[in-house]
Amino acid sequence: MTQPSSRLRALVVGSGYRVRNAFLPALNLLDSHIEVVGVHSRTFANASRAAERWNVPAIEDPRTLRPGDIDLALVSVTVTNNVAVLRSLAHLAPGAALVIDTPGVGRLDDLARLAQFRRWAPIRVGEDFMNMPQYRLVGEAIRSGALGEVSRVAMSQMGYRYHALALVRSWLGLSAPTSARSRRVPGGVDIEYRFRGGRIGEVHEPYRQSEGSFSVTGSTTTLTGDPMGHPIPDPKGASLRRVEDDDGIAGFTLDGLDKPLHIDLPYQAALREMKLEDDSEFNLLRIDGLAQVISSLWTDDPLNSRYRLEDAVADNLVSWAARFMPWVPTPRF
Repeated sequence: MTQPSSRLRALVVGSGYRVRNAFLPALNLLDSHIEVVGVHSRTFANASRAAERWNVPAIEDPRTLRPGDIDLALVSVTVTNNVAVLRSLAHLAPGAALVIDTPGVGRLDDLARLAQFRRWAPIRVGEDFMNMPQYRLVGEAIRSGALGEVSRVAMSQMGYRYHALALVRSWLGLSAPTSARSRRVPGGVDIEYRFRGGRIGEVHEPYRQSEGSFSVTGSTTTLTGDPMGHPIPDPKGASLRRVEDDDGIAGFTLDGLDKPLHIDLPYQAALREMKLEDDSEFNLLRIDGLAQVISSLWTDDPLNSRYRLEDAVADNLVSWAARFMPWVPTPRF
C-alpha cells in the first residue's frame, strides 16, 4: 500500500478497552490519512457508545458494506474470536488491508485457519509495545551501529510474554529464537531466549508495566535505561533520558553515544486533550506506537512491514511454552 492520495476508509471492529483507548485515538491522530467509516461490535449498543465518542457511525451488520467500501479493517476483539470475526468480514477482504491485535490466533486449531487472515493484504500486527517511541529510538541506535554488534538484550519487570519477546526480537533484527530456558520466580518467570550467533535475550518478571529497566549490550558500548526515561543509578555507557516541557513528557534522548539520538513526541499534546479513560503516560505512548503500526501501511517502516502475523503467532506460542517448561526448543515457525 503506497501513500494514499485520498484518505483510506477504515472499519473498526470491537468496542472494548483497546478500541476506546488505543485504536480510535490512534486513528484520530491519523485523521488526515484515514476516515473511519464505522465501528462494528457484536453488541450494537457497545459499538454505538464507542463510536459516539469520536463522532463516527456504528454499524450493526457488516454485511451492509460491499466489497470495495473499505480500504482497511482494524480488529481488536478477544483472541479466540478473531477467526470468526474475519469470517464475517471475508467479503470485504480482497483489496483491503488488515491491522489486528497480537497475537491473532488464540487456539492451536486456529493455525489451520490462517487462510482467513491471508485474504487481506497487507497485514499489520498491532504490536504497539515494541513500537513505543522510546523503543523505536533504541532500535534506531542499534540499526545505526552506534552500539556495535549487539550480543545481549535484557529487560527487568518491563516486558511480558509475547510483547517482551517481540521487543527483544525487534532489537535483534527480528531473528527468531532457537531455544528458551526459564525458571519460576515470585510473581512470574525469568526467561532466557537464545538466538543464532550466541546472542541472548533475557526477560525478568514480575511485569510492572512502566517500571523496571533494560540494557542492550553491544561490542562498543552498553545502552541502559528506565522504560519511561527516568534516571537509573550508575548507568554504564549510554542511557535513555526523557525530555520534558511545561506540559509533561516531550521526547526521549540517548545520551553517551558518539552522536546523541533524539525522538520528539508530536502526538502528546493532542492525546492529552482527548481526555481518555486511560490517560496514563504509558498508554499515551502506546497509542503513539499503534499509530506507527498503522501508518507503516503507507510509509517506509523498517520494522512493522517485516513483523508478520506468523511472527506474532510464534512469539505467543514460544513465550507461552517457556512459562511452563524449563527448556523449549523453537524450530523455525
